[in-house]
Formats: sequence, C-alpha cells, structure tokens
Amino acid sequence: MTNFGFGKGAAKPAAESAAPAKLDLGGLPTGPIENDRMREREAMDRAEAVGFTDRGQGRGIVRRKRVAQPTATVYVKGPEELIEWFIHYTESKGHSAYWKAIADFRAMVEG
Repeated sequence: MTNFGFGKGAAKPAAESAAPAKLDLGGLPTGPIENDRMREREAMDRAEAVGFTDRGQGRGIVRRKRVAQPTATVYVKGPEELIEWFIHYTESKGHSAYWKAIADFRAMVEG
C-alpha cells in the first residue's frame, strides 16, 4: 500500500528544502502612529463624497440578542381526520408553526 507522500520515504523538492527568505521590516515604525487630524478629516470628506459611510467602533445601533423563551414539546396523537383538519387550519391561516395556531385558539378562548 502507498503512503500518499506522508511517510519517511517522501523526498522534498530542492526548492522547498531551502529556508524561505526573511522580510526586511526595517522601514516600518515600531511605536504608535500619530494621525494628523486635518489630513484625517480631509480623507473622511473625500470618502463621504464617493459614498463611503463610516461604521467605526462605538457608533450606530447596538443590537441586543433576544432572550429566548423557555419551550416545551407536545406530541399529539389523535384521529387522523382531526389532525389533518388542524394542519389544514394552520396552513390556511398562514402560520409557519403549529404553536401559532394554538396561540390563536388561546386568544379566542380567553377573549
């Protein structure tokens, strides 16, 4: 059986065996970068002129995650005709879940 090139016997090409060249990072600043407020404002004005909208940190609408309501599962076994009627009723009302049809029934009963 073959080792698909993962075993000890797999030979590496000469180009891969040589160490990769190091990047010269000598020209990059090492400390914090100082921004010129006027240049930044001019750049933002140019960006807004072409349609860019600023979505910076701390701005805009903060969306909170809804707290999930506790749920329960009910399995209903009953006459086929009645279950099919309930399914048809739910679909005719445009509900995407059976619990919404039950909520309609509850609202009708409670008034």
